[in-house]
Amino acid sequence: MPPIWEPAFRAGFYARWGHENCIIAARTRAADYPPYRQTLSIKAAWGGREDYYVDGRRVGVDDDTFLILNEGRTYGSSLRSATPVTSFSIFFRPGMARDVVRTLLTPQERLLENPDPGTAAVDFAEHVHRHDRSITPVLGLIRSQVQAGEQDEGLYEEQLYFLMRRMMTLRDRDRRATQSIRAVRASTRRELYRRVGLALDYINTQFAQPIGLTQIAAAARLSPYHCLRVFKSVCRQSPAEHLRDKRLRVACRLLKNPSLSVELVAAMAGFQNRTTLFRNMKRSAGIAPARLRRQWEEETPLEMRKIRPDR
Repeated sequence: MPPIWEPAFRAGFYARWGHENCIIAARTRAADYPPYRQTLSIKAAWGGREDYYVDGRRVGVDDDTFLILNEGRTYGSSLRSATPVTSFSIFFRPGMARDVVRTLLTPQERLLENPDPGTAAVDFAEHVHRHDRSITPVLGLIRSQVQAGEQDEGLYEEQLYFLMRRMMTLRDRDRRATQSIRAVRASTRRELYRRVGLALDYINTQFAQPIGLTQIAAAARLSPYHCLRVFKSVCRQSPAEHLRDKRLRVACRLLKNPSLSVELVAAMAGFQNRTTLFRNMKRSAGIAPARLRRQWEEETPLEMRKIRPDR
C-alpha cells in the first residue's frame, strides 16, 4: 500500500497523483486512508473486505463486488482483517473517460477535425456491482500482470482503455435500468435509481447483521413498500432475495476454509444458525453445507453452478 504517512514518499507521490493512471494492488491485513479528493477509480478486493467511506456512508467491497467512484469524489477507506486481503484499485487519469465517450459517440470525420476530448463530465452509478463477465476478467488480468511484476506502462495504458470501454457498457446498462423505472420525470427516475444503489450498498455491507426490509428501505430513504417495488423493478429480485443471495455467496466462500465450523460460517454469513443456512442452501443450490464443503475439499464444486447467476 502507498505509505503516504511517510513524508519523503508523500511529497513525490502527490506531485504525480491525479495526473497519471495509477494501479494499486497490495496484500495487507490493515490499512487506513483519510478522505481525499480522487480521480475516477474502480475498486475491488479479494480474500476479504475493504470499506470505503462516501458521503457519511460505509460501503464494503469484497470478493463478490466492485465499486466505481467518480472523478472529483472525496472519500476515505479502511481495511481490517485477520488474514491478508488483496486491495485493488485503478485510478484513471483525468480526461481518459471523456476520450472514450467522445470516440464512441462522434463520427470519424469530426474526430479527425478535432481530437480534443473536451471537458464534459462522465459519471458512473456509484454503487456496488456484482462481478460479471465483462468487467471482472479485465480486472483479473491487470491484477495478475501487476503481481507478476509487469513494468510496461504502454501495455497497461492499452488495457485501461479496454477496461474503460467495458465500464462504458456497464454505464449504458445502468442507464437502461434507470429508464425502466416508472416515473414521469427523468430526474425522478435517476434519483430512484440512486436510492436503489443505496439499498444495494447497505445489503452488501451489512449482510452479516440481522437486517430486513425496514432497515434496507431506511438506508435508501424510501418507505418499505416503495423500496420493495422500485428495487424489484430495477434488480429483478426483491431486497430479501438479494440479501439471501449475498449471504449464500459468502457462506459458500467461507465453507472452503476447513478451520471454520458450519455454525461459525452461518453466523459470519448472516444466517441465524446452522439450520437456517442448511435450509437456504438446500432451497437455492440443492446441496447441504457439509456436502458442499466436501466437494470443495475434493476441488470439484459442481453444485455451485446451480446457485443463482449474477444479475
